[in-house]
Amino acid sequence: MDLETGYLVFGAAFGCIWSLGILVSPASLGERTRAALIMFFSSLWLVGGATFLSGLVRTYPVLYGIHIPFALGIAPVLYIHFQITLLGLEVSKRELVFHFLPNFICIILLLPFWLGGEEFRLRTLQEIAQAKTYSSILVFLQITPKISILSYFLPLLWMYRSYLFRSEQDENEERARRMFLLFVCLICFVIFWGLTGSILRRIEFVKESIFSLPVLLVIGFLLSQREPNWLGFVGKSLREVRYKKSRLKGMDESKIKDRLEALMRREKVYADEDLTLSQLAEELDLTNHQLSEFLNQRLSMKFSDYINSWRVEEAKVLLLEDPDRSILAISESVGFNSKSAFNEAFKKFADSTPSEFRKTAIQYKASLKF
Repeated sequence: MDLETGYLVFGAAFGCIWSLGILVSPASLGERTRAALIMFFSSLWLVGGATFLSGLVRTYPVLYGIHIPFALGIAPVLYIHFQITLLGLEVSKRELVFHFLPNFICIILLLPFWLGGEEFRLRTLQEIAQAKTYSSILVFLQITPKISILSYFLPLLWMYRSYLFRSEQDENEERARRMFLLFVCLICFVIFWGLTGSILRRIEFVKESIFSLPVLLVIGFLLSQREPNWLGFVGKSLREVRYKKSRLKGMDESKIKDRLEALMRREKVYADEDLTLSQLAEELDLTNHQLSEFLNQRLSMKFSDYINSWRVEEAKVLLLEDPDRSILAISESVGFNSKSAFNEAFKKFADSTPSEFRKTAIQYKASLKF
């Protein structure tokens, strides 16, 4: 293994270890999963670069392109993470299908290469320089992750330019803004440099872009360790920008709050595990954006947290009223689709697990009898 390949393997190993560390962090399950996937997919991208530069792909042609569907998933997972974690928005199943449709198309286009015989794979790789039809498709697939990242990042940079290029009065928020701007600009530059190299067939540009990825991973890790809450500051400011032009003007917000609480308290709509932001907004005669703004700006909660807080309150009552009923049955009755999601939400809003809460309550009741 030469030095260049070893460097990329180090970057891939670093990303994998970081992704495992994220999975055991105290953040919510969804947040941990998304962040870990971003790191893991980035690691696989580096593995793909290592197999290409080392010539291993010529020895084992079946390895060609295995990393592409994963690398193509970096941008949509980042975008979804941005929407949910920083902006407090919800992402529907339909949106998920839309964001990951290119990944499925990519796999379909690569299947003939992977399922073809060894002779077909070798011939196809040799034809890449000749720009044959299928070989050209494979070459294009190699640059799709870069196109995907830029197509997601650049519109977001433009949309939130008023935040990125303004000064914050709070010292922590200003430091977070600068770090966020610097890191995003670095990512865009590295990806653009690699894309330019691929289009102009400048292999040195492509290599420089690939070699920059481990550096970006290390920078991202150091930023997360130095300023653990920097994304929290960024999210707060981004939500202010998003809702600067309020869509609730002229509306009776007290009536919205009363109607919302009535839906929760009397009709217990939260018990529907498939309840979505759109469905709740329709019940309130609001648009999705209006309800999202009301929850985020007026109640300081994103949709999932608001619904889960009501579910946990109902679960507390059931845990005390029916001590013989299983925790799983209670979690399902209040709208959770898994015991792990129930435990996570319960700990977030009650500072204990359901079993600990029930045990403490039973012990307290027993102590009152003596």
